[in-house]
Amino acid sequence: MIIKDIRLTNFGKFNHKMLTLEPGLNIVYGENEAGKTTLHTFIRGMLFGIEKQRGKASGKDLYTKYEPWENPANYHGMMRIESDGVTYRIERNFNKLNKSFKVINEDKGVELKTEEIENLFAGLDESCYYNTISISQLGSVTDKELEVILKNYAANLGTTKSMEIDIKSAFADLDKQKKNIMIESRIAEEDVVEKAIKNAKEDLEISQGEQHTIIASIEQKKQSLFNLSNKKKELSALDAKRLEALNKLNERKENLYQEAITLTADSEKFSASLEQIENHQKQLEQELADKGIDGRETMEYLLEKVTNRSNMPVLFIILMMGCIGGAAGFIMGNYQMMDLKQFWVKPGICLGAAFVFLILAIFKYGFNKKKRQKKLDALKEIKLVMDKLDAAKHERVYVERQLNNKKEALKDTQEFIKAEEEKSVDMQDYSDELKDLEAKEREINEAISKSQWILEQKQEKDIELQKKIDELEERFNKIKKAKVEIQAIEDAKSNIEDIADEIRNSFGKRLNERASYYISQITNGKYDNLSIDDKLNISVNSKHALIAATRLSKGTIEQIYMALRLAAADIIFEKDKKPILLDDAFAMYDNKRMGNTMRFMAENMEQVIIFSCHTREKLMADKLGLKYNFIRL
Repeated sequence: MIIKDIRLTNFGKFNHKMLTLEPGLNIVYGENEAGKTTLHTFIRGMLFGIEKQRGKASGKDLYTKYEPWENPANYHGMMRIESDGVTYRIERNFNKLNKSFKVINEDKGVELKTEEIENLFAGLDESCYYNTISISQLGSVTDKELEVILKNYAANLGTTKSMEIDIKSAFADLDKQKKNIMIESRIAEEDVVEKAIKNAKEDLEISQGEQHTIIASIEQKKQSLFNLSNKKKELSALDAKRLEALNKLNERKENLYQEAITLTADSEKFSASLEQIENHQKQLEQELADKGIDGRETMEYLLEKVTNRSNMPVLFIILMMGCIGGAAGFIMGNYQMMDLKQFWVKPGICLGAAFVFLILAIFKYGFNKKKRQKKLDALKEIKLVMDKLDAAKHERVYVERQLNNKKEALKDTQEFIKAEEEKSVDMQDYSDELKDLEAKEREINEAISKSQWILEQKQEKDIELQKKIDELEERFNKIKKAKVEIQAIEDAKSNIEDIADEIRNSFGKRLNERASYYISQITNGKYDNLSIDDKLNISVNSKHALIAATRLSKGTIEQIYMALRLAAADIIFEKDKKPILLDDAFAMYDNKRMGNTMRFMAENMEQVIIFSCHTREKLMADKLGLKYNFIRL
């Protein structure tokens, strides 16, 4: 894989930043804060992504550190690579809310599927990237710490082809795990737990046998209860017919009793009414007798007499007419009016008397009229009394007839009652037998309830017992699992020991050969043989002696570290082209070491990308006449 160019669309401080890289040597120069580390991180992010951490770590993680300063939603970039002569374009959106990752075959113009992407980057993971093709200086660690780093690095590569496992501390970790497993699982209690499981299962089996007996007893009682219920239904049906006939008889009697009561009440009512009518009749007859009326004919005679009698005062009218006639006679007798005074005296007296009789006649007429009306009113009252008396007589006849009818009906009803009372329901009474059946049912139900209560108690105890068995079995399985884990730990220790013995005979031999080649090239033949013994001690063969790494200078150890990483990259990637990324890797190198290393890489590596904040790498390349691609940030 060769990186052809990168485009930081929006990443960290860069916006639409385009860099073109070439095969061979590339020097990316920039002062501090110019963005070298950002570019290095971008390449790693395009290959493996950058995940947002959670919690407190999210404030200082790479995602937050390189989130775009402007328009953070567009957290995006592109990188073009070449593999086996084919150009691919990698596009990635880092934004946590809109993440995307695409690899496009530019030669064919198609997007790669997941399986094709995995095949393209086979053997390359983030750990491999950081520990092989991405090389930085070891830093300010001591010589002893450098030796430990190299030992672990070589051992891990030899056993796992990975840099994520520290073999040196593997045995200590395995022993610690073994001790923790033994403490947590309490393996020593295996026999006790097994015996407790056996006893608990025996108790559970005994309890379940007792429960089967109780269940059988309950079923038997339920069958008895079922038989009783059927018999009870039969007797209840028979007794229901008897009760129905008895109810009908009682209902008829009750209806007759009610009818007798009603008739008696009606008879008493009509008797009381008859008595009242008779008293009223006597009262009216006495009232007529007091008024001298002995019958309706007398009353009609008096009424006719009063009605035909005139109100005119005949006597006063006659007298008035006589006075008027006298006055006329006196006037006619003195027609010559001989004496005027005498002529009007006598007629005047007569006319005055006639006027007085007129007045008296008028008063008498009014008096006669009132007297006549009074007599008519009295006769009307008498007639009303007689009408009431006739009505009372008619009512008395009606009430007497109704009273006689009620008495006859009562007599008939009493005879019916007597006849019904003499009747009886000639059917067998099962009530006592039904009471006995109900008592037996209650007794059986109580027995069933008691048995069910005992069964529930046993079942609850079984649940607790089963829970105890489960806990014991879980504990026993944990012990067995712990024994398996302990055996696995022992096997792992044995396998690690076997692998350690094979390091020099297999992968270790290849690693030594490649590392020796690289250390010879970058030290210009000063050290041409790198050796890793059975105890993971690293030594180098000079032309005169075998020298332990602890005796070498820090700069030489840096070269050994680089040789090991380059050797590991060759073995892991085998024949694949690979870029080598150097991030201030020459900080601890003197000019001679740096010159030898740069010449070798420029002449032998497919692609080398040097990130540096110094110009010494550019000056050295110019001095050595090396061809390189220079990029200034």
